[in-house]
Amino acid sequence: MSGESGDKPIEDGFTNAFWNILKPFTMSKGIMGTGTYVAIETAVGQTIRRIMKAPYNVGESIELHTYSVPFLGLTNFGDDYKAYPNKDDKVDFVEEMTEGGKAIPAAIVGYISMKLRREGMKVPAFANRDFLYMLVGKLLSRPLTSYVYQSLPEDIEIGLTVINELANKERQLIKSVKDQAKEL
Repeated sequence: MSGESGDKPIEDGFTNAFWNILKPFTMSKGIMGTGTYVAIETAVGQTIRRIMKAPYNVGESIELHTYSVPFLGLTNFGDDYKAYPNKDDKVDFVEEMTEGGKAIPAAIVGYISMKLRREGMKVPAFANRDFLYMLVGKLLSRPLTSYVYQSLPEDIEIGLTVINELANKERQLIKSVKDQAKEL
């Protein structure tokens, strides 16, 4: 991609991985999309905790989901994330849960990062209720987001779309580098 200002083209690959990780936090629509994504994920997670009569952990949830955003594309081993439905489209709950499942590896990275920062250098426990609630929340948050997406203000819709497209771009970059390595 090159601009009219004479910028050097940005080449696809791992050399710009650091900048790709920071992208959701350095663009205005990316920041809005990240904030909305984290808010929805946190709200769904805390609702699940409320239903299961578990204590709230809003701070941990915000931290975990913030850490997971840059890894949505890097750890998606499936197809690209589908676009959010238009106003006339019907939301397919099971299909949207599948889309939510694609974000589970990124949530696991966020969970590990959050636990390492809070508890130090030790292997975090994965066989606990907090981890299970996080996984269920990931599956349920995408369908919920798809339902409310149609009634959100336009700027917030654009922000969520930007995060979705950034994740897809990261995934495509990794896939292209892997394909190039196979050809060698």
